[in-house]
Amino acid sequence: MKRKSITREQLEQQLADMRVSLQALEKCREALDESKGEYQKLLETAPDAMVFVNQQGTIVLVNAQLEEMFGYGPGELVGKDLGGLIPERFRERHRKLLSYYFENPSSRPMGLIYEIYGLRKNGTDFPADISLSCLKMDDETVAAASVRDITERKQVEETLEHNYHIQRVTSSVLKIALEPLSLDEQFDRILDLTLTIPHLSLQSKGGICLVEEGTGDLVMKAIRGFGPSERPPCMRIARGKCLCGKAVITGKVIFSDCLEEGHATDHIPFPHGHYCVPIVSGERTLGLVNVFVKEGHKRKESEEEFLVAIANTLAGIIERHRANEEKIMLQEQLMQAEKMVALGRLTANVAHEIRNPLTAVGGFARRLHKSMHLESREKEYVAIIVAEVSRLEKILNNVLIISKGVEMVKEYHDIHALLDEVLRLYEFLCKERSIIVSREYGIEQPDILIDRGHVREAVMNVVANAIDSMNRGGKLLVSTGQETVADKSYVDVAIQDSGEGIPEEQLKMIFEPFFTTKGPQKGTGLGLVLAKQVVEDHGGFIRVKSRVGEGTTLNLLFPAATR
Repeated sequence: MKRKSITREQLEQQLADMRVSLQALEKCREALDESKGEYQKLLETAPDAMVFVNQQGTIVLVNAQLEEMFGYGPGELVGKDLGGLIPERFRERHRKLLSYYFENPSSRPMGLIYEIYGLRKNGTDFPADISLSCLKMDDETVAAASVRDITERKQVEETLEHNYHIQRVTSSVLKIALEPLSLDEQFDRILDLTLTIPHLSLQSKGGICLVEEGTGDLVMKAIRGFGPSERPPCMRIARGKCLCGKAVITGKVIFSDCLEEGHATDHIPFPHGHYCVPIVSGERTLGLVNVFVKEGHKRKESEEEFLVAIANTLAGIIERHRANEEKIMLQEQLMQAEKMVALGRLTANVAHEIRNPLTAVGGFARRLHKSMHLESREKEYVAIIVAEVSRLEKILNNVLIISKGVEMVKEYHDIHALLDEVLRLYEFLCKERSIIVSREYGIEQPDILIDRGHVREAVMNVVANAIDSMNRGGKLLVSTGQETVADKSYVDVAIQDSGEGIPEEQLKMIFEPFFTTKGPQKGTGLGLVLAKQVVEDHGGFIRVKSRVGEGTTLNLLFPAATR
């Protein structure tokens, strides 16, 4: 096939046509560039950051506001995939939403269902508010997005919500404080509320401790968040030990984001940190709120302020409970005093009527007993009369001591020597009943200012009660120690048995005259009353702890006086 020849004139004509077409294209390009330039100028004046994306997810146009918002320089974003502005965890979902939008284009806001986040060039993300619209650009459908950084708005919303929850919890705590609950029950409910509040970065684990009078140790009163397989935090913390003990001594909040030096790790091996918030009333530290945080948690002022507010509320609750307990104790003491006054009047009226005839009966019975040399049934009867008269005289003397008090002749005596003397008196009886007696004397200067005879009688009464509670054998521990109560130093004489224990309903009655759990021929119900009277007349007090089936401990606390 022969190739068709083109004449020179035809070739020149074609070249002229091409020049015209190129000139037309150049004018269109210039017009398009001018249009884009005008559009870009319009975008730069927009109040919001703007980005235009085609159906492939490619960025075709942005304004300076968006580049600044995401940390990019001029021209860096055009031609890039939009996914680069979306956090990795949201990209797949965003691709699906973009595809759905181009299938159903309309002007509408995003984020009605999902929260939206943008990703800056430096890798940080931020919450965003986006409005979409669809338009044509260069014969191509594109999505135009108006983007706002709503970080500040989110922070305000979170602060408002945080304050709302804190106010709600605080109000609930105040309501609990007014409910007729025990202190431990109130602690449990307040701890539940504190650990479940939203927006606090706590581990839902924690506890409330109280400072034990005398030792200064922290004793756990409420605990939450530990499962059966987890070891709870130490239930008793020595004064000044670990972070909790240090917070109590300083009276300041101590925060730790990890298991650091000075932080006891043997009780809770998993990684964690703490807010240790002291419960302070005036200049006294009453206890501590201890809440757990994740390892690496950053200290937050809002969290600390909330926990301090809870601690302050707890301080008021504790003080109110203690005031009520003191009021009840004073009422009981008043009732006891009234009983003693009534008993004193009774004994004063009958003392001469009973004591004089009793003395006569006892005297003649003793003379009669001595004069009867031969063993006979009559002499046995007289011996019973003498024994019963002696018992009645002892009861009458004890009643008079309790009702009228005792005259003290105080001198310095070795309390350890006195205790040893009393224990020797009961040595045979203890062996007979298979009772093991042990001593733990913990004071270096055992000399204290006491009326030896009355204190000896008081100790004998307590020891006798302890022995009587161990019919099947057991252990009797007598110990001494030093204790500080309300800034006063005391010598603590503790008498502990492993006997039957005293039921809780009877524990409040053991210091009432004539109350006894023994048979009618085994006790008068005056021994512990007399012991309490003697200790209080010395300026001390008695403390009792008992658990059924485990035994009882009576602490006789005498003022520690130095020579």
